[in-house]
Amino acid sequence: MQDTDESVGKKLVFLRKKLNLSKSAFAQKIGYSVVHLYRIETGEGMPTQEMIDTIVKVFHLDPRWPSPEVGKNPFLDAPSDVEDLSGPAGNRLVQWRKENGILQKDLAARTGISLANLVEVEFGRRKMSARFAKKIEDACDVSASWLLYGDEQSKENPCGDKMIDFLRKTPEARKLVWEMMEREDD
Repeated sequence: MQDTDESVGKKLVFLRKKLNLSKSAFAQKIGYSVVHLYRIETGEGMPTQEMIDTIVKVFHLDPRWPSPEVGKNPFLDAPSDVEDLSGPAGNRLVQWRKENGILQKDLAARTGISLANLVEVEFGRRKMSARFAKKIEDACDVSASWLLYGDEQSKENPCGDKMIDFLRKTPEARKLVWEMMEREDD
């Protein structure tokens, strides 16, 4: 490795902060101690190649990281074979994100979900929770029901909090919806 101890440490701090993780959470995810991580971040030590390989794998980084060639954005997008790695909810999230040309880091920023959690869900290492899906629905107008269960009818026009708030504030729309529902019951 050609980088100095200090520059690798700075890149590690930058990465950890970009992922919105504490030292403890980051260390736990990569399987190293907080003390070891601290020593590298402060330039007192250098990471082994095994540690770098683990960081690259866990956070889906450019394999050249922490090389200067990588630049400011070390994250790779989800690979095309992600469907083989994640559950159905993670697959649907990747599908929707790609259909809409949204990068993982941009979706994380838009929803307030940490990039690390987003990556974990997309790769099937963490199950998508209802709360996680709801954050995406609220920020992106894609149905939590579709994300979680594959309900195709609700994908594009979710009946979530936005819809309910609109109907509460708009009596004419609420009346129209009720009339349509009554006709369907006939």
